[in-house]
Amino acid sequence: MDDGLRQLEERIGELLAERSSWKVLEAGCGSASHIGFKNGTTIVGIDISPKQLDLNSLLTEKIVGDLETYPLPPETFDLVVCWDVLEHLPNPRKALENFFVTVNRGGIIILASPNVLTLRGLITKWSPHWFHVFYARYIAGYDWAGMPEGYPFPTYHRFAIAPAAIARLAKERSIDVVSAKTYGFDHPEQQHKIFYALWRLADTIASIVSLGTLKTDKHAAFCIILQKPASPHR
Repeated sequence: MDDGLRQLEERIGELLAERSSWKVLEAGCGSASHIGFKNGTTIVGIDISPKQLDLNSLLTEKIVGDLETYPLPPETFDLVVCWDVLEHLPNPRKALENFFVTVNRGGIIILASPNVLTLRGLITKWSPHWFHVFYARYIAGYDWAGMPEGYPFPTYHRFAIAPAAIARLAKERSIDVVSAKTYGFDHPEQQHKIFYALWRLADTIASIVSLGTLKTDKHAAFCIILQKPASPHR
């Protein structure tokens, strides 16, 4: 995704080119950011974990709060970034509505998340948290998995964050979809050759049997750019 991130940063620059300075909301920021910002950017981070916020040295301001319920100020941010967070929220639609309110006119929202409409996504959605910890520790090899406030976080993977569902909600709220892309990435189980070969077979069969409703691992995640119209009356 490195090339994809560079392209995304360039696209952000194009969309916000007329603004001399940016005010950014990192929604569910945790301890780090995935996107690089230009010098002079004001970065506000909101996360439910004070511990994760304390580890984030890039933030200008830190807010301890729940994305679903925290009263974000209306039309305040030029850019809202929510990266690999929506899948961990029990009611992500509330968070999306919050973003739509707090982004400025002409501002943009970046949403990135695993794609629930894949075999991997459905297994993640319907399997218990202990299984996620087992996978992270014994398949992925993260011996620190399952530690307090650590990876993997509880995952809900609501269908409300499927790419098409987000696009529909945006349209209902008069928010434009600038782009929507899916992408694949390397998964830890690739180091186990037989297991990974069986997984790829199951992944392909699931996509065929579902008549393409379930995407393969080539579409394991997505990134959507939304933009609030510059004028409330277009």
